[in-house]
Amino acid sequence: MARGRHRRRRRGVALRALLGGTALALTGAATVISVSQATGETPGPLQRIPAAAGPELREQAVPWPHLDALADDLGAPVPLATVLREAEHEMSVEDDCAGRGALPAEPEAARAYCWEKADARDEDWAPVSVTTSADADDDGRWGQDRVILSAWTRTADATGPGSARVAFVDAGDPDRLTYTWALLALPTAPTGTREATPAGDGGQDEDGYRPLGGELRGMVWYQDKLLATVGTPAGEALYVFSLDRVHRTATAAAPAAAGASAAGTTGTADRSRFVLPAVASYQLRGGGCWTEEEGSACLGALSLDRSTSPDTLVTAERRAEGPSRLWRYTLSRYPGREGLLSLDGGGSARPVESFRTEAAGIRGVVSYRVEGTAEDRWYLASDPQEAAGGRGALWAQSAGEQTARAARCGDYELPYCWAAGARGLAYRQGAGEIWGVSDAPERGERSLFAVPLGEVDASLE
Repeated sequence: MARGRHRRRRRGVALRALLGGTALALTGAATVISVSQATGETPGPLQRIPAAAGPELREQAVPWPHLDALADDLGAPVPLATVLREAEHEMSVEDDCAGRGALPAEPEAARAYCWEKADARDEDWAPVSVTTSADADDDGRWGQDRVILSAWTRTADATGPGSARVAFVDAGDPDRLTYTWALLALPTAPTGTREATPAGDGGQDEDGYRPLGGELRGMVWYQDKLLATVGTPAGEALYVFSLDRVHRTATAAAPAAAGASAAGTTGTADRSRFVLPAVASYQLRGGGCWTEEEGSACLGALSLDRSTSPDTLVTAERRAEGPSRLWRYTLSRYPGREGLLSLDGGGSARPVESFRTEAAGIRGVVSYRVEGTAEDRWYLASDPQEAAGGRGALWAQSAGEQTARAARCGDYELPYCWAAGARGLAYRQGAGEIWGVSDAPERGERSLFAVPLGEVDASLE
């Protein structure tokens, strides 16, 4: 009780100081904080809305002959185990890297790993997601390997279209993580044909693939598939990539994969040694982020929920201002459709649950239901606050609770305690950890980190 009175008294002092014209300084930044920030205003309750309010996703598969023709050009697919063994970059472990200043302040990370300096400071590329082999398979491994994947995006500019790549991290030895890069790409129609691939535009490209052409916002790994949300001025889509279709960027594909013409990338992108062409896509029916149509949807962060039956894909809308929506889709149980969404009779995937939250700028989402409880709890990583040293909040919401909660930290016990520039969340079932990725390239502080879910829940106020 005394602690609560002390907290309220300090918040009152902060608010009076603000209203009196005094700027509050957090983490050394003398930046005026808004009234809502000073009082720790929350996004409020999570509201269940009709499932049909969620976006309809129309499935389109890339014809196998197109993928086989691409394989003829690029060579036989490479097993993931081989990709991991050829990793040429090494991550620094916690105390030996410069990323600690960007890690969560409350609760603290149990483990953290930092990227090599060139990747930590590369402002052309930004990490947007993290997913692990615990998402892919319920034993937490892919074959014999423990793996972490982190998707990065590069926005379109004068040098080329938007593109994406994935860091394949060998996490078998927790004291020595190594990684290598793979490009995510869209296959084009084989040379000499006029037929367009469902995931591409039919444009001719002697290399057989082209960059995504948009902003990658989230990615999750389930069974042998990677599912990634991508936004472009032309619309929203969920692309599917197969780990059975990992190719080397060697021989005929090497010059294209390394250069701007094939990947729309420069700098460290030329170190990508592998490429994953999309094998399917889900096109959004209706307006996306770039339209002002009523009911338009903005596909954002992704994660996997293994606490449901069947397993489900959850996605959060990414909007600068609330309200935002959260959706849940079931994953198919049919043989031959591993890693794909369940479809209705018309070939579309529709959400089985939809929610509304006042949270805005959602960059990461995790949904998980503790056995024996009535409602799922949703964890939402929000946009960073400049006044809080670039940190955002990690809100926890449930349809059965009246408000959102978050950890409180600092002299004024505000909720901006999560990682700086945090992007993406993943729950590692079995280990009971939430994984995230921090992003502070101007300080060279980018890292992968893990926080026990129990400590996250214990920190909520």
